[in-house]
Parts: sequence; C-alpha cells; structure tokens
Amino acid sequence: MNMLIILFLITSFTFMFSITPLSMGVTLIMQTFMISMMTAMMISSFWYSYLLILVMVSGLLVMFMYMASIASNEKFKISFNWMPFTIMFLYILTNETLIYNKKINMEKLTNSQELIMNKLLNSKFIIPSLLMIMFLFLVMIAISFLVNTEEGPMRKSY
Repeated sequence: MNMLIILFLITSFTFMFSITPLSMGVTLIMQTFMISMMTAMMISSFWYSYLLILVMVSGLLVMFMYMASIASNEKFKISFNWMPFTIMFLYILTNETLIYNKKINMEKLTNSQELIMNKLLNSKFIIPSLLMIMFLFLVMIAISFLVNTEEGPMRKSY
C-alpha cells in the first residue's frame, strides 16, 4: 500500500512536467490503475475499481481520439531539465524512515474496523453520489443530442 502511494506521488510529479497530450494520458492511465488498486485494497468489493477503470479509460480514449485528430504529427519531447529534482524527490520518498514510519502505518489503517465499516456509499454520501450520477447521465444525454453524425469527422479532408 505504501509503495502504491509512493508510485502515485511520482506519477503526479511527472504529470506536472508532461508536455504532450500522449504523455499526460499515459500518466493519467497509470494513476487510474493505482487509485483503483488502492480502493480495491481498502474496500472489500472490487466493483468500484472496475467502474473507475472503465470510466477513466473510456474518457481517455475519447480525449486521445480528439487530440489525434487535431495534432496528429506532433513530436514527443522529453525534458531533462527537471531530472535532478525528480531523482532527489525519489530519494526522499523511498527513504526507509518515511516508508516505515510508525505514525502512518497504512496496513493497520486498512485493517481497522472503522475503515471497513465506512463504505463508499454510506448514509452520509448517498445523496451526493446520486446527484453526481444523475448529473453525469444528463450531461451524457445532452452531449449525445449535440453531436451531429451527418457532418462527419472533425478533421478536414483535403
């Protein structure tokens, strides 16, 4: 669990320095997989993790198709200017005093009864979750009415 949190922080750090949309999409997919693994470890049901992966990957595929149609021939550039900061950041994160700190022990936190009983859709969060589901459904319906399939693709053919 600690290793997943460290990897999540590293990918968040690399997302800030991503230049191309392709590298941003790859880091978002990696973060989605790590978040879904963490939620699968914390919640005894894997359905939320599956749903999260399906929604995020499908949204990223739509974004990838959009970016590929607009900027299809853009070169992938790697910036080495922030590499010393990344190495220093990785060293600080992987230091054993931070990983095995007694105050923040994630294994004890995930196995505690309070966290297991506090499910994702408990009585406190059921109304905001239902509102979010209804909002996303209405947005999906509105977008499907706005999209006109008779006009063809967004990219112009010469």
